[in-house]
Amino acid sequence: MARPVTCLLCRHDRTEVIDSLTPAEVGRLWNYFGVTLGAEALASFQGADRITQHRCAACGFEFFDPVLPGNGAFYTDLQTQVARYYPGDSPSFLHAINLAVRSGARDCMDLGCGDGGFLDLARSKGIETHGLDLNPKAVAAAQAKGHDVHASTAEAFAQSHSGRQFSLVTAFEVMEHVPDPVAFFRDAARLVAPGGHLVISVPHGQGVYRWWTLEPCQWPPHHITHWRRVDLERLGQQHQMEPVWFGADPLRGVQVRLSLQTQGDLEHLLGRRASKPGRLQTEALTFLYRAALCRHYLHWGTSLHAHYRKPAA
Repeated sequence: MARPVTCLLCRHDRTEVIDSLTPAEVGRLWNYFGVTLGAEALASFQGADRITQHRCAACGFEFFDPVLPGNGAFYTDLQTQVARYYPGDSPSFLHAINLAVRSGARDCMDLGCGDGGFLDLARSKGIETHGLDLNPKAVAAAQAKGHDVHASTAEAFAQSHSGRQFSLVTAFEVMEHVPDPVAFFRDAARLVAPGGHLVISVPHGQGVYRWWTLEPCQWPPHHITHWRRVDLERLGQQHQMEPVWFGADPLRGVQVRLSLQTQGDLEHLLGRRASKPGRLQTEALTFLYRAALCRHYLHWGTSLHAHYRKPAA
């Protein structure tokens, strides 16, 4: 009998299998994008024979089993080999910084801050900057800029800095990486001062990634979970965080072309289709998407955004 797999969000133990890959296949997907994982990074697979994507039968949440978070060497390899792995700006950054200015935020804590892209923006607005990250190279880069950044989890930071809270707590494209997203959200919410704000962004599981399923970032040891708006709403309700705003990026034509073309290439790479997709078909679909002005009303882009407020004491 197969062992039960427990949902990482609602803890239900009945799921359906969506897809599965071997670690070697995940490595081949990364190779397609010019990334070669070193021996230390490959230790993130922890000897797993196969990685399986599940959908919870109770709540519909999608996640992977076994739970294989990337280690520090894995993220160092990506930071070294992927151009702009840590973005200098994003729609989430702009929403969060505008919120910080409007609300008069004095300080911010960026969870998974990378090399300090958002912290640079916050400091330019006169906000005191703090951050946490587990990638030692990124931590060193952020510290070199003068930010107060620690190599720590939110839980460990809260334990070592009892009672410390912030006007604004952010987590941009982080929650999908952690093995226990419910605990991560709980710890993030605890760091928010009463009346303060929590801003989170995650990859859009019902956006472009609904058909770009073999994009290696969407597989362990990079991403462990896939997110929908309803999942983010449920987390806020569970932890008494008031919902303020939920949004999603528009899907640009260039993303349509890239996702359709590379998905076909990756399917061919893994032997799931006999040949690579024709460029003409991809270009035609992209043209139709642009001609219909779909980006203005189909928010199927790469990221979902959630903004919560902690009730005042």
